[in-house]
Amino acid sequence: MKIDIVGQSYQMEAVSFDHQRTVNMYPLVSESGTSKDTVALRSCSGLSEFLTIGGGAIRGGIEANGRAFFVSGNEFYEIFDDGTSTLRGKVNTTTGECFFEENPTQIMIIDGEDGYIFTKAANSFVTISDPDFPTASHLTFQDGYFLVTQTDSPKFWISNINNGLAWDALDNTTVESSPDNLVGLISDSSNLWLFGTKSTEVFRNTGASPFPFQVIDGASFEVGCAAQGTIKEIDNAIYWLGSDENGDSIVWRSNGYNAFRVSTQAIEKKISESENFNESSSWVYHERGHAFYALRVKGLNTTLVLDVTTGAWHERVYRNPITADEEQHRGANHIFFDKKHLIGDRETNQVYEMRLDLYDDDGDPMIKRRITPHYSQERALITHAQLELDMEIGVGLVTGQGSDPQIMMRYSDDGGRTWSNELWTSLGKIGEYFTRVKWNKLGVSRDRVYELSVSDPVFVQINAAYLNGK
Repeated sequence: MKIDIVGQSYQMEAVSFDHQRTVNMYPLVSESGTSKDTVALRSCSGLSEFLTIGGGAIRGGIEANGRAFFVSGNEFYEIFDDGTSTLRGKVNTTTGECFFEENPTQIMIIDGEDGYIFTKAANSFVTISDPDFPTASHLTFQDGYFLVTQTDSPKFWISNINNGLAWDALDNTTVESSPDNLVGLISDSSNLWLFGTKSTEVFRNTGASPFPFQVIDGASFEVGCAAQGTIKEIDNAIYWLGSDENGDSIVWRSNGYNAFRVSTQAIEKKISESENFNESSSWVYHERGHAFYALRVKGLNTTLVLDVTTGAWHERVYRNPITADEEQHRGANHIFFDKKHLIGDRETNQVYEMRLDLYDDDGDPMIKRRITPHYSQERALITHAQLELDMEIGVGLVTGQGSDPQIMMRYSDDGGRTWSNELWTSLGKIGEYFTRVKWNKLGVSRDRVYELSVSDPVFVQINAAYLNGK
């Protein structure tokens, strides 16, 4: 019989209820309507080093009208399509996320303490020295203005038109719908979203004097933001990690002038395990018709990824080759430059290219793993005579690791608390297109989950699973 195998990560406290994981794989849906199956699981993109810059973690980057920039440690670099780079300036801090925006002539950067302006034509980099510039925590751009939130305050400020070096002491206003401080802000479709710790208001540039941005009537709601680094726009919506006076750990999406919950109970359980989720961040990208929101929650050993296209969550995990421990994905930020997805490393000075035809993490194994739903029939004993996967086979490489790729299977009859021995079988050497991926004589169980895992650097896609038994 055909059994469910495709699904999202959904691990709850009660493993007897649900224990699913989808790691370094994501569900995709057939668009043709005539595929063998309507859904499948395929491997995520891998990483390959594009270049190294500076001496510290990659703190953020921007693609600006065909040019690309990253901050590594305290150094601001321009990078080029041939993998070379040039140091353009230095910021005054070495850690923490940096935020970037551009106007037609300038790029503005803030690092949580100071602001900086890079002038594109002159390639000049200076610290904003205007005494009216506030200590800024977050940054966006709209209608010719750089806009920043003032740290530990309900105020936000605007620069002079198309000049991030000039600020006026009167060019600020206070968000007043709720007595909470601002966390972050973002411009989307000519609307300015301002996120407090417990509430959100939406403003618009009305051209009013003396301050042009005014709140939109009825555009406020009692959901705030836990971390400004999680505020991102993709697929015509804003996503963020929320907080309010009643709780936190929920991921929200904009829905008109309101918030729509997109996290699941299982994802919220995972987020709540962090003691520092207010230091979380995110990055977003499009790939092959999918839009991904990657949430890096401080303290977790996994990156939680929402496929906006399907609404399903999966995980991106890096396995440390020295300790064998699971860690968050290497990526801390993303830009799309020269038709490449470039990913800044969260700990080192490396910038990677990320592609679907790469199947490891810059030479380190990328473990593609699926833990299935429970298979049971009203507590009756089921004989598991054979488990067979319908999946892509004959994917072996010409030489080296992956020339005879293997898939590991093990099973648990207690919801995932304990596991059987590992059982391995081949995915087929190159050209072995009639390989059958199956395991025989797997015993009996009243309730079973399977774990499937591939560490070889090969393409993995699982279309369906079949269980022969009674």
